[in-house]
This record gives sequence, C-alpha cells and structure tokens, in this order.
Amino acid sequence: MTSINKSLGSGILYTALARYSGIFFSIFIGAVLARLLSPEEFGIVALVTVFVTFFNLLSNFGIGQAVVQNQSLTDDDVQSIFSFSILLGFLLAGLFFFAAPFIARFYNESELTNISKWLALSVLFNSLQIIPKAIFQKALKFKQIGILTIIVQVTCGIIAIILAYRGFSYYALVVQSILNGLFTLIIFYYWAPIKIALIIKKESINKIIRFSSFNFLFNLINYFSRNGDNLLIGKFLGSAQLGFYDKSYRLMMLPVQHLTHVITPVLMPVLSKYQDDKEVVYNTYLKVVKILATIGFPVSIFLFFSAYEIINIVYGPQWNQSIPVFKIIALMIGIQMIYASASSVFLAINRTHLLFYYGLIGATLLLSGISYGVFIGKTLEAVGYGLLVAFCLNFFIVFYMLIHIALNKSFFNFLKIFLFPLMISLTMAGPLWFYSKYETNNIFYNLALKLVISCITFGLMFLSKRENRNIIQMGIKQYINKA
Repeated sequence: MTSINKSLGSGILYTALARYSGIFFSIFIGAVLARLLSPEEFGIVALVTVFVTFFNLLSNFGIGQAVVQNQSLTDDDVQSIFSFSILLGFLLAGLFFFAAPFIARFYNESELTNISKWLALSVLFNSLQIIPKAIFQKALKFKQIGILTIIVQVTCGIIAIILAYRGFSYYALVVQSILNGLFTLIIFYYWAPIKIALIIKKESINKIIRFSSFNFLFNLINYFSRNGDNLLIGKFLGSAQLGFYDKSYRLMMLPVQHLTHVITPVLMPVLSKYQDDKEVVYNTYLKVVKILATIGFPVSIFLFFSAYEIINIVYGPQWNQSIPVFKIIALMIGIQMIYASASSVFLAINRTHLLFYYGLIGATLLLSGISYGVFIGKTLEAVGYGLLVAFCLNFFIVFYMLIHIALNKSFFNFLKIFLFPLMISLTMAGPLWFYSKYETNNIFYNLALKLVISCITFGLMFLSKRENRNIIQMGIKQYINKA
C-alpha cells in the first residue's frame, strides 16, 4: 500500500498544481472572450464542436487508454499501434473535411461549412497526439504532463483573445482549438518520440483490441449522452440558447474538471499496476471518493447560491439568461465529480464490458432527461432538471455495478461514506439561504461574504469529525519534523 499511496499521492500533487495554477488562466481567458464575443458566436462554434468531439472519439478508438493499461506491450507493439492511429487520424480528418457541407445543412447555418473545414485540422492533430501522450501517462510523468498542458492552454488562450479583439469573431475560437491540438502534438512527440513503423502488425493490434473495443463503445455511447444536449438544443432551441447553455455547462464543469481531473488521470495508470488485487484497488478508490464527495457536494451548494454573482462577474450581465440553468446543473457537481472517476477504475481492472453496459444504461437515462427538457419543457431550465434527475439515477446504477459486481464489495457500506459530505452541504445551505434574503446590491461583496460563510461552515463541520482532526494533526507534525 505504501508504494501505491506514494505513486498516487505524487501524481495527484503534480496534477493538482498544474490544474489549479491553470484555473486562473482558464477563468481569465474565458471571461475576456465572453466580453469580446457574443452568445451567438460562441453558439455557432459549439454547434460544430459537437461533431469535432465525435470524430476525436472515433480517432481515439480507445487505443490510448489501452496502451496505458496493458503492461505487456513492447516497443514494436507501440510503434505499430502509433502507425495505426496515424492512418486512422488522416482518414477521419479527411472525412470530417468533406462532411462540412452536411454539418452546415443539418443546422441550416451556411457559415458552418468553412468553420468545419478548418476544424478538420483539429481532428487530425488530436488524433496524432494520442499515443505519445499515452506513453507519458504510462510512465507516470504527471509533472511534465501538467506543465505542458498549462503552457499550451495559456498560449492558445492568449492567441484567441488577440484574434477576438482584432475582430476575427468566432474564428478566434476555431484557431484556439486547432493550435491546442497542434502544440500538444509537437510537445508530446518531442519528449516521447515514437518511430513510425511501415507495417501495422496484426498481433500488436490484437493485444489491445478487446480492451479498446469495449472502451470505444462506452465512449461512443457516452458521447451521444453527453452531447445530446448540444445537438438537440442547437437544433430545436437555436444557437443563442445553445450559447447560454454551453456557457453554463462549461462553468459548471470547471470545478469538475479541475478537481476530478486532478485525480482521474492518475488513478487509471496507478491502479492498472495493481489490477489483480481488488482489495488494494477498492481501499485506494474509497479514499479518492471520500475526498471528491467532501469537496464536491459543498461546492455544489456554494455555486447554487452564488450563481448570479458568478455569472455577472465572470461573463457579464449579457449572459444573465444562463443563471437559472446554471443553478440547476450546479447541483450535479458533486455527483459528476464522483461519477467521472468510476470509468478509471473499470479501465484499470480491465472490466471494460461492464463499462460498456453502464454507459448504455446511462445514455438512455441522460438522453431521456434531455429530451424531456427540449420537447416537453422546451426551456433550458427543463433541460437542467431532466439532467439532474438522470444523473442521480445513473449514479446509483454505475456504482452498484462497480462496487458490488466488479469489486465484490458491499454497496450499502459504500454509500455510507456520503453521509458526512451530505451533512456538511446541508449545514452550509442554511446560512447561505438566510443571507440570500438580505444580500446587498454589490455583487462582489455578496460573493465574498458567501465564500466566507461557506468556508467557515465547511471548516467547522469538517473539524467536527475526529478522523479529520487527526489527519490534520499528523500533517502538521510531519511538516514540523521535515522543517
């Protein structure tokens, strides 16, 4: 356990440093672009992004994670798999380029033709970087990955801001996407060069085909369930409504990405090395879930009561139509954070067939929730409520399959770990609700005071548990001893 805790802790530390130092840049870049571009301009690019994401999924085909999970691959195998990914990338990028007129016709937006043709480059570059990046992850080089990711994020963001300021409209976002893929490819390939083999060996592909196939099918299903909202809202409610929804969803996903994605990129490579010891995997994962729940549930409550201030401060009053749906989907943050970590465990223990099954069930629930919002409620708020109910139902199904079926542990005992995080969240909600009845007209003052209230309430509740006090005391003692 010492070895796995060390690898997991080190990986999380460096990934966290990279993620959290990137939060400021991400929010700043998004805030500046939101003031330079209109909701319609964001919505136009969001329409095509749905298809870009789909083609990126096809180009991955689950081979990146297969390379990370499989511990028996030789250098020749990796070369052969890389060559396969290159061929697949060029084929799909070409297909995306020629599909541009059909994408534009689907949405009845003629300008999408040129946008889609340019974004074919993004599809190509994202495909070519898959294997070099997987080599980094397999070697547990999380520090380097974090640093490189921030460099690319900041560089591309600055370029997008300059282009938007100079009047390039939505092409600023297009160029940002293309350069993100290109720079990432160049950097990862420079640090992890892979020889391109002239022959794709069947035996090399066979080593990963079962794992990658089930993983691909899960990702394919997950794509339609996660992007069904963008497809349906863009088609039936319009690009402006999609712009408001997209901003709300992206803002909601910031804490999910910057908290969950600190852990999950580390979780799968580390647990893969202990995939045959379910006891180690379960105990390690239990610690991860406790952390995610303790942070995620209170964050959901804080963002729910601070939606007005956050939207106005970050994006400006022109985005106020995003507030109602943001409040609703903010309640999903805690569930999303924990839910997002489950796939890493399924992949690590090579139970990709179960991953596929839960993806199928989840897609049905999520698409049902989205369809309710678009076709019955016909509002963004209705979409939010549909997603919230679907995610809650899906949460129980996924973790029953993971804990009880895959890891052979008690699902009821697993659920007990959520009692304390829920208690913290409900305790926070009381004073925040009370203050919201008497808040001032100064949004900066309101947000600051709500943050103080949340931190004090969280701190008192967290320290009320002896286990947490002991952890802090041990941390202080270790720091003093090292000093």
